[in-house]
Amino acid sequence: MSNQANANVEKEKGPAFEWWMVSIFAIGAGFSAFVSLLIPPYVSEATGNVAEAGIVMAIISLAAVLGPVLGGFADKYRAHRLVLLGGLLGMVVAFVAYALSAGDTLVTALDAILMGTSIAAISAVAPVFIVGAGKPQALVAKQLTTFNLINPIGQVVGGVLLSVAVTAGLSYEARFWIAAAVIFVVFLIVLPTSAKPAAKIQVSEPGSDDGESKPVGLKQVLASTFGVYLLVLILSSVGNNGINNQIANIFPNVYGIDSATTSGLISLAGLLNIIFYIVAGKWMARSGAMPDFTFGTVIRLIGALGLALLGLLTKNAPLVLVAISMQLLYQSNAFIRFAQPVLGVRFSALGPGGASGWVIGAAAIGSFIGSLLGGLLAAAFGYNAINWMATISIAGAMLLVIFSLWPAERKKRAAESAAAEAAA
Repeated sequence: MSNQANANVEKEKGPAFEWWMVSIFAIGAGFSAFVSLLIPPYVSEATGNVAEAGIVMAIISLAAVLGPVLGGFADKYRAHRLVLLGGLLGMVVAFVAYALSAGDTLVTALDAILMGTSIAAISAVAPVFIVGAGKPQALVAKQLTTFNLINPIGQVVGGVLLSVAVTAGLSYEARFWIAAAVIFVVFLIVLPTSAKPAAKIQVSEPGSDDGESKPVGLKQVLASTFGVYLLVLILSSVGNNGINNQIANIFPNVYGIDSATTSGLISLAGLLNIIFYIVAGKWMARSGAMPDFTFGTVIRLIGALGLALLGLLTKNAPLVLVAISMQLLYQSNAFIRFAQPVLGVRFSALGPGGASGWVIGAAAIGSFIGSLLGGLLAAAFGYNAINWMATISIAGAMLLVIFSLWPAERKKRAAESAAAEAAA
């Protein structure tokens, strides 16, 4: 027994960081910074149509519904490494295409599909290198924490690079080339370091009912607590991504904040995310996923409402208050993203893979609606309309959390406590 115990301890030892993990850096730098800060203003200026920027961002967001398809392909053909590297290379090609497109509407739309699909590929497959490799729970938790922290680090680096580029007066084309170069470096790092980790991925689940997806129909999925949870994710994503995807247009047009300052605030958000990801992880380990998720939704609502109210001051809003509201919105991501997949499995009658697929799809649908509706509202009523759209949408999500998800959570906890007492 002693030897077995020692073996288990040794198994739980392992590096918190592996080089392939920098793949998620591409999401932080590529999506949270480069895409959100470059594409909306570039498309708006090139086309002269603010609604078109919303459509492009909506296309990028909607492509994320391919996440479950790409993940299923990777499982079926043991192609996790191929999908991951393809996603990184796809982002490089997409940024290069934007640099060369000269604002061509057709190229911009097709490029948005490539960008969204590439982001979906990385997002769907990269976590599998940790959770699908049969690692001990302690090592999984340690590596997931590191993995999640790399995302905001990428956001910080991307925001700083763009801030410097704007200050230096570089053109949009030059900024797109910088974005492509950064993601290509990530690709070169992941290419040689992902082979061994990919070989350790266990495609087949253990032979238990819990490891297999259960055949559950669409009606049964939607008419359940899990269905309510998906609606919460959609509404919350409408608000959060509606603002995030147009932040580069909202800040100068609503508050008179220049591009360099906006990039700096994005970088600050990524830096603070690093701290709050650690806080969120420790809190969830102690109290469960629902408190984390609820707190994230609350501060997301406060941030959106603050931005909307400050937008009424027509460019006279104090910068510090705008920055605080924006940071509350961005810091909500740390708490919600940590809890989101856990609650998906907790409230679903599906297996973990199926639940994750639905969660990814719901977030993508919300982002699509937020981007599309936000662009249309901005064109009709001005950019502050996006902030009000976000406030209303997130408030709806908050009501569902309070009056539906928390009663379901309390019921689950009571059942789990009763089961634990019976087992004792």
